[in-house]
Amino acid sequence: MVGKRRGRKKEKQKRIDEFELRRELRRQRRPTELSDKESMSKIELPEHPEEIRIGGIDGGGTQSTLVIIDGKGTPLTEVKGPSTNHWLLGMAEATARINAMVERGKQSIGISELIPLDCLGLTLSGCGEESTDRQLTAMMKEKYPNVAKAYYVNSDAIGSLRTGLPNGGIVLIAGTGSNALLMNLDGTIIRCGGWGHFMGDEGSAFWIAHRACKYVFDDIDGLAPAPKPISYVWPAMRHYFNVTDKTEILPHFYKDFNKSIFAMFAKEIVTGCEKKDPLCLYIISENGRYLAKHIIALSRKAHNDLKLAKGGLKVVCVGSVWKSWDVMKDVFIDEIHESRALDELTMIRLTATAALGACYLAAEEIDWFFTKPYEDNIEVFHQYKRKNYVKPRATNDSSESKGD
Repeated sequence: MVGKRRGRKKEKQKRIDEFELRRELRRQRRPTELSDKESMSKIELPEHPEEIRIGGIDGGGTQSTLVIIDGKGTPLTEVKGPSTNHWLLGMAEATARINAMVERGKQSIGISELIPLDCLGLTLSGCGEESTDRQLTAMMKEKYPNVAKAYYVNSDAIGSLRTGLPNGGIVLIAGTGSNALLMNLDGTIIRCGGWGHFMGDEGSAFWIAHRACKYVFDDIDGLAPAPKPISYVWPAMRHYFNVTDKTEILPHFYKDFNKSIFAMFAKEIVTGCEKKDPLCLYIISENGRYLAKHIIALSRKAHNDLKLAKGGLKVVCVGSVWKSWDVMKDVFIDEIHESRALDELTMIRLTATAALGACYLAAEEIDWFFTKPYEDNIEVFHQYKRKNYVKPRATNDSSESKGD
């Protein structure tokens, strides 16, 4: 259906004072939240659904995608852009890039840059924390008032999840970085990972690249032997970073560090897998085990309604690392099976851009509802059932890898 709007006593300890401050900040924020909702209800929408314009940006650590739809959910344009992660770029640069993408989108559908979208959904890497989400929204409204009348802001994981599933499930992002979120049917959201490369980014392209470099450095130093020979990975490192020895690589790690560029070294490891290099196969398998651990952790907190549904717990898998599923699969599924956390699991990949999920969320933010073609946005690439599982023979000695 289209087109329907629907007192504790203070103590002297500093720790208690901090809690009091947080409570006071929450009390101050409530009127603002009510004000935001009131302003949403005052947004005037065009009379005809075909005239409504809703935008959504899916922003990753390397690139971003904008889609603009009409009030029936029909995509009108798609625009590619660079990273919009404010933690990597700063808030000013991130908002400038968002504005530039929306301007290009408006131009492509023939509307003036001065006419704001009815709502813009921003599901971006680096978002999902209330205070910084509000800061991003405030800066967009202040610096670029013609971009949109209203905003919805959340993490890229939420946008991906809502592109493929209407209610609850898990989204597991394995791209430049990694992140996993569980949404239960009551709307509660539980997170696992997604804390950035300093805290690990296990399961991501960054982790693969870092793991490979670490194995090489430790092996050459004699600190710890690599689990497999470094005969492919070490020359691949020298070629990728255009260096001749370890010391020349250090600027890429520190002074000139760029997460996206560093993470792209993972492609060389994937190439090594195609050449059957033992260390590359080991690293990618090891990465698959960490991805499985994200699902195991979240599945223990998933409501039974999700786990007992047809097909079991649904997992939307996003990011370029999943292209190496054939290498990761055996170790991944074995980790799931040995955990005894799940009886059934359905692995899903998106066949449409996650920017559509950002559009869906933006539409709901202004109480505009239409039928969303979730089934057209996904495909199932693996199903696990405990009762049918047959443990594969160990390949590439990957079964020896049990993580750290």
